[in-house]
Amino acid sequence: MLELQKQFQPKARNICSACGKDVGVSKLVVAGNVNICFECVDLSKQLADKKRNDAAFKQVRELGDFLKSIEGGTSMYEIAEKIYDAGYRKVE
Repeated sequence: MLELQKQFQPKARNICSACGKDVGVSKLVVAGNVNICFECVDLSKQLADKKRNDAAFKQVRELGDFLKSIEGGTSMYEIAEKIYDAGYRKVE
């Protein structure tokens, strides 16, 4: 009986480390000892994109509030310097 159970157990390399489903090796992204199925990869990307968008939205709002607080008559270069001093760096 034990022999029969072993025969029908999914191979460990076919199982997603995140959801536990046996999806087959062709539908897995393998990184070291971790297997992630395409469905979990897509879900994690969606969650990461949402977090990035939320962080960007918050930063844009903070920058807008900062710009509102600058007194009139300030040159664009002075504003740019204040933004740079506040930590903004363009990533290329």
